[in-house]
Amino acid sequence: MTLLTIREASQLIGRTSATVRRYIRSGRLIAEKEMGKFGEEYKIRREDLLALGFSTAMVPSHEGPDRPVRPALDLPIQEGSVPVSLFNELLMKHEQILVQYGMIRAGGQKLLEYKADAETKAEALARAQERYDALRARAAKEIRFLRKHLREAEIEIEDRNIEIVLLQEKIKRLEMAAAGAASIETFEQKVVEIRQKERAIAQIQVASPDTPAPSPSPFANSETWLKNFPPAENGEDH
Repeated sequence: MTLLTIREASQLIGRTSATVRRYIRSGRLIAEKEMGKFGEEYKIRREDLLALGFSTAMVPSHEGPDRPVRPALDLPIQEGSVPVSLFNELLMKHEQILVQYGMIRAGGQKLLEYKADAETKAEALARAQERYDALRARAAKEIRFLRKHLREAEIEIEDRNIEIVLLQEKIKRLEMAAAGAASIETFEQKVVEIRQKERAIAQIQVASPDTPAPSPSPFANSETWLKNFPPAENGEDH
């Protein structure tokens, strides 16, 4: 396998170095970069160069003995059918068209890549939009569910507050009733104590006949008086 530089390849096929570089940029000619004397440079295989249709057989030029010879193309063209200048001009135009075609083809491939990338991103965007719509619908459903339960909880709290108020009122009435009952019980205890003292005084008088009789006690008929005592109403203390 023979590797040629751009200069060697251009000399071999009778083209300029710029033309060979255009072939490489357009992708028509395959070349690899390798380190040379002055840095990286392109290396071209002789087989790839021949695959373009050029022949390395040197033919004499019709324009003078001092002009460098140009290789002949492997084309079915009979010598002398067209002038050499016209042939070279047509060949140059043909090369330019091939270069332009390579550039257009490379641009078309790039455009196809952009199109495929855009389609991929559009599909990804559509899938993301679907996920967003699904999440939004789910969130709306959960919000409605939470609002419903929140309203039910508020109603239940209101019912509990009403029950608490009723219980507080009931407790208040019971406390008032208990206070009234305690007052009555204390009054009865005092009446019993007074009667006990009266009995003790009566016993002392029986033991000492000279002692004057005490005045009648207002609690002599305490049992009858207590029976006629009106009961407490609405838990009020009489």
